[in-house]
Amino acid sequence: MTAQHTKHAKHTKRKRRRRSPLRILIILILVIAVLVGLTLSTVHKKLGKISTKSLDHSQLVTVNKDSNMTDYTNYAFFGIDSQTGSMSDRGNRSDSIIVVSINNSTKDVKLLSIYRDTYVSINGKYSKINAAYSWGGPELAISTINRNLDLNIEKYATVNFKILADIVDAVGGIEVKVDKSILKNLNAYIGDMNRINGGLSSAGTYTLDGNQAVAYSRIRYTAGGDLARAGRQREVLQKIFDKAKKNPLKMMSVMDEILPQVKTNMSQDELFDMFLSVFKYDIKDQQGFPWDQKELRYYGTYYGFPTTLKENAIHAHKYLFGTSDYQVSDELSRINQKIIYRAGY
Repeated sequence: MTAQHTKHAKHTKRKRRRRSPLRILIILILVIAVLVGLTLSTVHKKLGKISTKSLDHSQLVTVNKDSNMTDYTNYAFFGIDSQTGSMSDRGNRSDSIIVVSINNSTKDVKLLSIYRDTYVSINGKYSKINAAYSWGGPELAISTINRNLDLNIEKYATVNFKILADIVDAVGGIEVKVDKSILKNLNAYIGDMNRINGGLSSAGTYTLDGNQAVAYSRIRYTAGGDLARAGRQREVLQKIFDKAKKNPLKMMSVMDEILPQVKTNMSQDELFDMFLSVFKYDIKDQQGFPWDQKELRYYGTYYGFPTTLKENAIHAHKYLFGTSDYQVSDELSRINQKIIYRAGY
């Protein structure tokens, strides 16, 4: 081999060596792309396990007086506490009601819990708002929220409390600061698990497993009552959301168990689009409705009477959509007057 050939061979070998890292990088990118594609394909397929049911729009009432709402998509989240595990649209009261409002541009999320004992109009009948789901399923429950808060919700999701335990376990538990004032009630709600694990011995910060997190969410008969309970529910959801965003692959292992426990009118493609955007979502705030209320006995039953419904609805539009001096609908004004009359204030 001549010196020129030897020099050319060395030059070619050096070029090959210089290109090798680039080739490896390209191969790695392709492998990652394939894995991501397979993962997304799996997620899309698994989302088909969710029970999807269209709403009867002839039975759905929406209110669109607030022009600022066009910049947001609003959802209703219902948690039913069925002892039998039933997901029936009738006969199950919604013990957890949360309005989820997403800013379409920024993806900022605000949560608004509606206290289950809130006295409202349910298609002309007056009772606790959690009765609406039991009486008429998601159509009546959503319409009740829309009528009493002047909202335009058309999308919903319903879950049983069992799903909460499964999700918490999937993300490895959630860290919660347990106050001494709720310790006895918390251990009582944990029930049988309490006898197995000994319960929580003192106030402090704990990593709660699924059953314990559900128990924490259900505590009601302590200081703050339903208001504090709804706040704990929002706290648990926030902590689940934060942990799931950090490691979404953990959720993959239990999707087959979790997803059949969800009922919604959102399509598989809609849910998949939300999954793809999950890292863009950021829960900015979480509050409870009504902000001002009086607990009063009416015909032998305690209710939370908004003081007043009108003022609380105006506050809701300010909180959710930044609307100043919102003018409520004529129907909400009539409902407001009837509640004032019945409450006697």
